[in-house]
Amino acid sequence: MKFADLSSATEYLASLTRHGVHPELDSISKVLSELGSPQDKFPAIQITGTNGKGSTSVILDLIYRRAGLRTGLFTSPHLLDVRERIRIDGTLVETDVFLEAMQSVCLAQEKTGVTLTFFETLTAVSFLVFSLSRIDLAVLEVGMGGRWDATSLCVPEVSVLTSLAKDHTEILGDTLELILQEKAAIGRSGKPFVATLPPEVLPEWDRQRSLRGFRPLLRGQDFDGNWEGEAEAGERAFSFFGQALSGTYRTSLTAEYQLHNLLTALATVSVGPWPVSHEAVRGALPHLFHSGRWEPVPGFSAFLDGAHNPEAAEHLVRQIQTVRQENGKVAFLAGFLREKDWRSMVHILAEAADAFFLTVPPGTNGVEPSTIASYLTEQRPGIDCHAGSFREICQSAFNWVAGEPDRILVVTGSLYLVAGVQKWLAGDDSPLHAGERTSASPPS
Repeated sequence: MKFADLSSATEYLASLTRHGVHPELDSISKVLSELGSPQDKFPAIQITGTNGKGSTSVILDLIYRRAGLRTGLFTSPHLLDVRERIRIDGTLVETDVFLEAMQSVCLAQEKTGVTLTFFETLTAVSFLVFSLSRIDLAVLEVGMGGRWDATSLCVPEVSVLTSLAKDHTEILGDTLELILQEKAAIGRSGKPFVATLPPEVLPEWDRQRSLRGFRPLLRGQDFDGNWEGEAEAGERAFSFFGQALSGTYRTSLTAEYQLHNLLTALATVSVGPWPVSHEAVRGALPHLFHSGRWEPVPGFSAFLDGAHNPEAAEHLVRQIQTVRQENGKVAFLAGFLREKDWRSMVHILAEAADAFFLTVPPGTNGVEPSTIASYLTEQRPGIDCHAGSFREICQSAFNWVAGEPDRILVVTGSLYLVAGVQKWLAGDDSPLHAGERTSASPPS
């Protein structure tokens, strides 16, 4: 199969099975073998977790680049361009390189007689691109779980578990212990495994350590840290206490929930086999950016945040309370996927909300806004609630916040919704093109 351009490759990917984890890696193993086992040609860090794995991946990638290493970064999902998932030295993979790798992966499928899923295909493409790009290190974000994730065919030098909470329970299990079993499967014998865990699963963690032989590094035992004051001029100071790396640092990731991701990344650096100086760390942290994670919208007191499960919603509400003005109002422009625990998310968000603007995330079979509105008004009778089509609701939500410095609008519930709003904001009918606006929280 040949692809004439990025659009045709994207259309092909969209036709593939997109969701779910199958309890086998035989198909992608056959394809990778046909490609010459590219996953064996570079060292890697593998990162799993319910929340925070994307931000932690981005932090690590920049630190290692500042240390002089040529990096490959594989993350998901993408927002606007599928190539966002595969970066070489911080830059999106070039289109011609991406298309050639796609064609090679498709040819390998034809030769082996197997069909890969959407995620497996992109994982194989990333492995091939990384091997051809002669990187020094790959940072690999797990798609879901760990045991049966396609990224697990690359043996990591360091494994990372950013957080543990209930999500994808129909696939990973309905208890924290079962979910931990799936995620802890990325641990490798004799290799470091950096993790943050709730106390109730520590017995299962010890069992997994005995079973798999990894070397644990736990937050609260082996590393920790704190914020040091509030954000100033787009930066915030934090302290880190670790075994081989300690100090006070400044970062551009100022949201409350980013502290844990920063600490996790520094703990990973401290035990990894790649030399990194304090200067490299200090040089990287003030220049971090992760799209769709507490991302300010220019010209408005508005933020884009792709929180899509209850734990992430709780983190988001705590962040909002740190920037909310006294007597200020907060609204959510929200939409949810059907397979998510959207009721719990709505319940959590409603505690901080004065208004909701509800719609379906573009390109998804999301929950009907009217269904969400009915549930919401049961939980919070009398709350200001609007439901409608995507463009209509976007316009209404941004009209609500425009020119009102005591108001905050947060776009959340799904990264698909965040991506849709980003596209809408870039369009001709965007309020960003409607002249000067007042913003209580301008981007740095």
